[in-house]
Amino acid sequence: MPLYTFYPNQPDGSSSAFQAIELTDDHAACDAAARMLTEYGSCVAVAIWQEDRRVTTVPLEARS
Repeated sequence: MPLYTFYPNQPDGSSSAFQAIELTDDHAACDAAARMLTEYGSCVAVAIWQEDRRVTTVPLEARS
């Protein structure tokens, strides 16, 4: 499985943490990012990377 790295973004665009998780595909990574938005209280978005490829950024509005 591919390794995805998640960066929770603060309102100023910075990220002071990251989390790396093996997931099946980009869709599963987007779902995981939406869940992370609830874990990081001051987070406004989560940027997702898979090695050198930027997958997407999931904004707070996407939270389920």
